[in-house]
Amino acid sequence: MSIASVEQVAAAVREVLRDLDRGRASRPRVGVSRQDVFAERLLSLRQAEGFAANRHEIRIAPGTVVTPLARDFLKRQGISLKVVSRSEVERVRDPGEWGLAIESDSGLISAFRRSLLDGAHPWHEVEGSAEAAADWVIDSPGRGVVLLTDQASVAVWLGCRVPGVRAAQVGDVDSVDRAIRWLGVNLLVVEPAGKSISLLKQMSLVFQRAGAPRTVEGLEGRV
Repeated sequence: MSIASVEQVAAAVREVLRDLDRGRASRPRVGVSRQDVFAERLLSLRQAEGFAANRHEIRIAPGTVVTPLARDFLKRQGISLKVVSRSEVERVRDPGEWGLAIESDSGLISAFRRSLLDGAHPWHEVEGSAEAAADWVIDSPGRGVVLLTDQASVAVWLGCRVPGVRAAQVGDVDSVDRAIRWLGVNLLVVEPAGKSISLLKQMSLVFQRAGAPRTVEGLEGRV
C-alpha cells in the first residue's frame, strides 16, 4: 500500500473544500435576514437548506407548518425554531415608511443625521417643522416621523391638531417603546439636548423596527 505524500494530501483537501464551496453556492437562499421572520405558510426542506449555515435560530410566524424533513435538517444543523408573536409578523409584512425632520440643527445633529441616513434602513428627509412632519405622516398610510426640536411640547401640540397624527414626546428608549405600544405613535418628538448620537439613533431604530405605525385598539375614532 502506497502512502500519500504531503502534496497529495494537500491537493485532496483543496478539492474537498472546492466541492463544499460549490455546494454552498448552489444551495437555494431564503430571503430572510437574521432579524426577519419567516412568514410563509410552509417551511419545506428546500427552504430550510437555503438558510445561512452560521444561523442559530429561525423565527417563524404562528401557524407556519414545518415539514418533518425540514425540522430534522434544522436540528442536525443546530438551528432552533422560534414562533414569534403576530404583531411581529405584521411588522415584517408592513415595515412602514420613515422620515426624519430636523427643526433644531447642530454639529451633533448633523452627525446623527448622516449616521441614520447612511444606515442600512431607509429614511426620508422631511421638512423640519412639526406641521410639515404631520402633513408627511398623513399623506400615506404606514408612515412615521422622528422630529428633532428644541420645543417638543409645542411640536406635539401642533402635530396632534392634525387628524390622524399621534404625536408623543420621548426621552429614552423605554418611552419610545411605551409610545408605540400604548399610543401607536406616528410622530416621535425628541429634544436632542443632552442626548448622544448613539441614543438618538437607538431611539429612532426602535421606532422603525416596530413596523408601520397603527392605531392602538381602543383609540380608534379618538385620535
